[in-house]
Amino acid sequence: MRGENKRLVFVFNFTPERSFETMKPMKKGLGTFCRAVRFFSLSVGLTAVCMLGTLGLMGPGAAQALEASAFNGEQSYDKPAAPAAAAADSGELSVIPLGSAFGIKLFTDGVIVASLSDIYTENGVCCPAAEAGLLPGDYLVEADGMEIQSNAALAKYIGVSGGKPIRFLVKRGEEQFEATVNPVYGEGAFKTGIWVRDSAAGVGTLTFYDPQSGMFAGLGHGICDMDAGGVMALKSGEPAPITLCGVTKGQPQSPGQLRGYFSSDESLGRLLANNETGVYGTLDTPPAGTALAVLPREEVQEGAVKLLLSIDENGPRLYEAKIEGIASRDQPTKNLVLRVTDPRLLEATGGIVQGMSGAPILQNGKLAGAVTHVFTEDPAMGYGIFAQTMVEQGRAIASQSVQEHDAA
Repeated sequence: MRGENKRLVFVFNFTPERSFETMKPMKKGLGTFCRAVRFFSLSVGLTAVCMLGTLGLMGPGAAQALEASAFNGEQSYDKPAAPAAAAADSGELSVIPLGSAFGIKLFTDGVIVASLSDIYTENGVCCPAAEAGLLPGDYLVEADGMEIQSNAALAKYIGVSGGKPIRFLVKRGEEQFEATVNPVYGEGAFKTGIWVRDSAAGVGTLTFYDPQSGMFAGLGHGICDMDAGGVMALKSGEPAPITLCGVTKGQPQSPGQLRGYFSSDESLGRLLANNETGVYGTLDTPPAGTALAVLPREEVQEGAVKLLLSIDENGPRLYEAKIEGIASRDQPTKNLVLRVTDPRLLEATGGIVQGMSGAPILQNGKLAGAVTHVFTEDPAMGYGIFAQTMVEQGRAIASQSVQEHDAA
């Protein structure tokens, strides 16, 4: 594989980070996301890739745009798709591929510690949070036995603490423990030295809607915190309509991006899960469209494929690409090595850009996978995930949601 021993770069569009004491909860109307993307990287000794952490979903009418772009005579699937009923009769998994751009608003379970900072007091410099053993990536779930609802609520609680110790319930990975932080007075207020975040938002691509489970799936990878790393713990979230307003073309060592803004404060549905294989949830208005069979992992092969994705307000279109290699059939993600070959897409975007995460990959008239990463040294190349993995994840999440509802 090309580019061994390079950096793995994760990218996600966030609202600007602010200090803990002044951060405010993210409102539904987030405004324009035509802004610079922030990066953080770590050395992992693998091919340089960029996670397409900007998110994409479809609202009413998007299914029609999909059907028109796929079957309007300009392009078509590799072969006619079997109706959903026929696919079900044959025992095959079947879903409706989408490829529409969408916005995501995600709120974390507790607040995540993004970073720690020193506080200057009349007695010197200190960081109470660090002294208590807190680390970037920790989730603060409770303060003195009370659930932490938002950045602003916790900031206010610390501000009126008068320096009284605060007992936090902390989640670190699968571990939960308590940590006591002693606020100090500095720069005109009581502070703890914590920078936190309770939300994220961005632009990406919806992969499919599954009529059997009633679930949608998108991204093909989880939404990760750009500072602390790791998949963000989901408390609540929603898909939202967006308007694409342009493309920053990808260049070697400079990944491009789809740019867009939330076109209204309306929600399109509900997020139920954010994990390493994507985001999953339900839609208020299930999309119509032609179902395609899902290609089993073992049948996905090297060779020609089509990418179904949106790069402007005209909605999803099909673009030529190829699978150059099967990186892994056993791992949950980064299964397929992709190369964009369509001159139109290369001219418009340079290849794969941020915001294309989740774009359906079609092979032999079936849904084979979804785009997930771009190689930083060559934006025409990237990784994909098997569609079967996402469908199985979506159905497992739907089943768990039903069980939890019945138990309640």
